[in-house]
Amino acid sequence: MDNDNKPIPFSRNPKDEMLFGSSAYMEALARMQLMVQHRYFGVLTGEVGSGKSTLVRHLVQTLDPMRYQVIYLSQAEMKPRDFYGEMLRRLGEEPLFSLTKAKRLFEEVLRTRVEQGDKSLVVIIDEAQDITPAMLLELRFALNQQMDSVSLFTLLLVGQSELRRTLRKNKFEPVAQRIQLRFHLTGLTADESAAYIRHQMKTAAMTSPLFSDSALQLLYSATQGIPRLINHICTYALYDAQQRVSDVIEDKDVGRILADMERQRGTAG
Repeated sequence: MDNDNKPIPFSRNPKDEMLFGSSAYMEALARMQLMVQHRYFGVLTGEVGSGKSTLVRHLVQTLDPMRYQVIYLSQAEMKPRDFYGEMLRRLGEEPLFSLTKAKRLFEEVLRTRVEQGDKSLVVIIDEAQDITPAMLLELRFALNQQMDSVSLFTLLLVGQSELRRTLRKNKFEPVAQRIQLRFHLTGLTADESAAYIRHQMKTAAMTSPLFSDSALQLLYSATQGIPRLINHICTYALYDAQQRVSDVIEDKDVGRILADMERQRGTAG
């Protein structure tokens, strides 16, 4: 009857106990907690599947809801009007048609919140590589509003590596200069990948099948330590081992699964 609550290994949305704290992951989390504490402007980037969303969810879970209000935005082609309108809505205000008036009201609301000691505002813009250039440039004005030399809110941009490249362009130098914290998530190391897989199995109380050392090496080679890819292949490998009634997953099994996945990709569409 407890099976429903049993952790599932290699899940895309892992429960707290399934989280694996690699050295880079824990460093990124610590830096972002510092960012929130000081109301900094931060940027978190990484390849698809590198764990950005998991890390952001973990960050939000560590924040005291009595002290912080988190506003999460994810909208492709977000423009300044979209940003201010949604922010005002989330803050309990009526959005204004005039962009100038909306910006002024946004600043007034934030300043009042800080003066009254209300919850500190944490704004997270996900898939930030997809917001419009105008919105990216607008951030410098949104962040200009300060009190005692401290920003009125925390802002975190989360995006793929493309965002990092965009921010290097001369056009966005005024925005890049305001960034107080940057972190780029890369894949796990070979040792961390093996430890991650063992951690997933152990936390799910699965003593078999075992991944052989050669299977772990091939998994790292195929994924370069990207957690989402590891999860995908390992899920297939567990199902395959179950079908074969095998207690061990060898490199030949992983190789067969990889070849099948390549075939499926080739025939799809």
